[in-house]
Amino acid sequence: MKLFFVPGLILLTLCSILVGTVSADIQVNSSYDTGDSIVIGGTTNFNTDNSVLIEIWPASFGPKGKYEPSMNGGGSVVVPVQGGDNLNYHWSSTFDSAGWAADTYMVRAEVIGKDYVETIIFDLVEKSVIEPATQVPTLVQSDNNQTENTPVVTQVIPEEIPTEQIPDITPVQTQKSPLSGTTSVLSLCIVIGTLVMLASRR
Repeated sequence: MKLFFVPGLILLTLCSILVGTVSADIQVNSSYDTGDSIVIGGTTNFNTDNSVLIEIWPASFGPKGKYEPSMNGGGSVVVPVQGGDNLNYHWSSTFDSAGWAADTYMVRAEVIGKDYVETIIFDLVEKSVIEPATQVPTLVQSDNNQTENTPVVTQVIPEEIPTEQIPDITPVQTQKSPLSGTTSVLSLCIVIGTLVMLASRR
């Protein structure tokens, strides 16, 4: 009976070792920008007969609250295990993060039907927008020691029109005739005599 017990114990030990070495590691970058394609993958020693359920959700939503209508970001997909060498199998999937909110995200990978789960987190940050550099006008300060160029205003004097010179006219004093007084008296006497004669004829 002891002979049967020992092989059974050895077989049980080997099975425990094999189960203990089961793996399905997750490989993902620690940080992404919003809008990036997020590649979730990993390696496992489960063969190609298995599939892996990949789930992503924001850490701000608890496990019970994930996939709520108000949740903005995350998703789930089932991918097959791909073949490899020396029991080194792999799996992967790509998620488009366009429209996802910036947050810390939880990743859960489960080998379906094997009750084997691995988890990991990554950060999704706002993509930095590089604004084009605006050219700032350079203010050139004038040197205080620099002499200021004052514009010279030339006054235009109109050309004088030569005026014709008129010779000075000196008034010539007229000489009085010596007979002018006598002539006046005689003329007056004649006029008076004529008037008297006319009056007497009436």
